[in-house]
Amino acid sequence: MSAGVMLAEVARDGDYLLATYVLELPADTDPWARVSRFAVGQTTGTWVEVPGLTGELRAAHEGRVVQVLPVPAADTTTHAGGDTISYLATLAYPVVNFGASLPQLLNTLIGNDASTSVEAKLVDLQLPGALESGFGGPRFGIAGVRELTGVHDRPLLLNMLKPCTGLSPEAAAQVFEATALGGIDLIKDDELMGNTEYSTVLRRVELFTAAAERACRSTGVRTIYLPNVSDRPDRMLQTAKRAVEAGARALMVAYTTVGLGAVEMLADEVGVPILGHFAGAAPLYEGPRTGISAPLATGLFPRLAGADLALVVSPYGGYPITRLQYLRTAHQLALPRPHLKPAMPVIGGGVHPGTVARFVGELGSDIVLGVGGAIQGHPDGAAAGVRAMRQAVDAALAGVSAEDSAKEHSELAIALELWGSL
Repeated sequence: MSAGVMLAEVARDGDYLLATYVLELPADTDPWARVSRFAVGQTTGTWVEVPGLTGELRAAHEGRVVQVLPVPAADTTTHAGGDTISYLATLAYPVVNFGASLPQLLNTLIGNDASTSVEAKLVDLQLPGALESGFGGPRFGIAGVRELTGVHDRPLLLNMLKPCTGLSPEAAAQVFEATALGGIDLIKDDELMGNTEYSTVLRRVELFTAAAERACRSTGVRTIYLPNVSDRPDRMLQTAKRAVEAGARALMVAYTTVGLGAVEMLADEVGVPILGHFAGAAPLYEGPRTGISAPLATGLFPRLAGADLALVVSPYGGYPITRLQYLRTAHQLALPRPHLKPAMPVIGGGVHPGTVARFVGELGSDIVLGVGGAIQGHPDGAAAGVRAMRQAVDAALAGVSAEDSAKEHSELAIALELWGSL
């Protein structure tokens, strides 16, 4: 049984989602037949005639093959060559099969055959407007995050508390206050710090909010704390609501481990911005022939789910993400879409004052710079680490090199001496 065929132009005019996969097949395999079976497997899912499988049902619910492109683009058998051939295959899925449900959308895109009988990696999605508008997306987006922080003309600065786990709320509050005294915009829990017996989210909200108020009297900056509420969905929602009632003005959640549907629920219920953390996402995109590409797994999907900010891994901090996929992930979060607010990319991993000009040059000012050790590890203390970052940001926006700015700022000079520049 093979699926029907549909031109992309026709699919875009109809109620279809276009999904593109990379797959590798033996050279003696008929790629069109294999992709056609894949389209059926991901939709009506039966290879034999069964009761109820009518022509009308197929027309309404069966996936259609839009294109199958060989890579490299060999048009003759003379140049096909090799034991295997790679293909880009685009399928059109009827939206009626899943609607605006991220769990069911994922079941359709990477479930069934893609889980059991075909090694295929999802690399691109084109959503029809009606489907895109059915997802809530970011409730606040970049504009809302900027309104919350009161910062409208530069990248935001975020610190993640270190050590990741083990600190009592009282000890962590001291680290929080020392950092907030540098005038930082945001401080979040590390993703490894949850709602534990020795350090509850509510106790941290209580102590960190008080610490932020004390620091604000010196700096004029009211640092925003983002507690990690990741948990089983029922407990997560309860904790999140109680945290907001206790004074939390934003939250953090690991969208892969709690599930995208749980993030949608959270965004509907809590009424504050949500930072989506990519913890647990790497296994989705690290395989070259299976899973989901990083720009979708850590860009488009958290944006659809309602993350107002989302972590983006860069190629400059030790993790082997390609520069192309890092840039495309940031684009999936922040570029304009007709029916979704943009989410703010949070650049994490190896960020220090010497990297600021690179990030601003590549992504612009509507980003958050997530800084860990370069703040707490500054020889003159965490507040000096924050000031060094601000000095680097101001220099980048003014078109001045960090090295030139460091001649007038000792905090920045020390940071550059320690960690260098990109």
